[in-house]
Amino acid sequence: MMAEAQLFVLEDEFTCTVCLNTLTDPVTIPCGHNFCLKCLTDCWDQSQECSCPHCRHTFTTRPALRRNTLLTEVVKKLKKSRLSRCAGKRPALRRRASTSGCRSKQGSEVLFIFPITHSQISSLVFFSLLSDFCPLTLDINTANRFLRLSERNKKVTHEGTKAEYPDHPDRFDCCVQVLCREALTGTRCYWEVECSERFMKIGVAYKGLDRKGEGSECGLGYNDKSWSLVWSLSQYSVRHNKKEIVISAPFSPRIGVYLDWPAGSLSFYRVSHTMTLLHRFNISFTEPLYPGFGFGLHCSVTISHLTPCDH
Repeated sequence: MMAEAQLFVLEDEFTCTVCLNTLTDPVTIPCGHNFCLKCLTDCWDQSQECSCPHCRHTFTTRPALRRNTLLTEVVKKLKKSRLSRCAGKRPALRRRASTSGCRSKQGSEVLFIFPITHSQISSLVFFSLLSDFCPLTLDINTANRFLRLSERNKKVTHEGTKAEYPDHPDRFDCCVQVLCREALTGTRCYWEVECSERFMKIGVAYKGLDRKGEGSECGLGYNDKSWSLVWSLSQYSVRHNKKEIVISAPFSPRIGVYLDWPAGSLSFYRVSHTMTLLHRFNISFTEPLYPGFGFGLHCSVTISHLTPCDH
C-alpha cells in the first residue's frame, strides 16, 4: 500500500515567500520563483534594486510581471479540493516566522496545513493542463527527407533512408526536423509526445526559422527563433539562441509541453504517474509559434491524444 505523503500545500510553488500565504495573482520571475503580484510589486517599489526575495538574484532591469495563468488555475483547484476534504473540520494551524527580506508587519502569519497526496497535486496540475489540450498534426511539407510520417501524421520516425518528398520552401533540407501545421498565438496550449530514448529535440519555433541551412540557423533551440528540450548523451538540456542549460533528470518516454503565449512562458514536463517540471522559459513572444521536433537515427516521436483517463 502506498503511504499518503503529508505535504504543506502552501509551500513551494503554492506559497508566496513574501507574505507566506497562498499565492494570489501569482507571477513567475526569470529566476523561476513565484510570488503574489502585489507582494512583489510592493517589494520592488520599496527597494532601490530589483532582486528575488527568495534566492536574492539581482536583475539589472526590472522584469515585466505577467500573471502565471497555469499556476492560478492549479491554486484554484487546490483550494477547492482542500475545502471539500476539510468541510466541517477545523484545520490544524501552524505559525511560521517570515524569513524573507520583505516580511509582513506582523512578522509572522498563521498558515493552514492540509494533507494531500503527491498524486492529487499531480492530478490538479494535469487537469489544469488538459483543459488547454491542443491537438497537433505534423506538416509533411516541412519534414526532412530522412523522416517518415505515419499514423495520420501523428508519428514521425528517422529511418535513415530518404523519402521522395517534393521540393518545398518550408522543408528542412539538411536538419533532420519537422514542424507541426498549427500556428499557436495569443492562447494557452498543452500537448504531449511519446518518444524513444535516442537523440531528440522537442520545441517550438517562429515561422522564420531557416529551413535550408546546415548550421545553428536552422536547429531547434540553436538560434533566437526557437526554443527546445534536448535529450542527448543520456541527459536533458534546454536550449535557446546558442545557450544551453543542463537538467538533472532521468529519461522519460513521455514529455508534456505547456505554452502560455499571452503570459510568455514555455514549460516542459516529465510525465508518468506524476508530472515533474523540467524547465520553464519566460519570454515575450512576438509571433505565432510552431511545435517541432528534431531527431537522431532511429528516433521516433508520437503526438499523443489525451483524455482524463490517460493519467
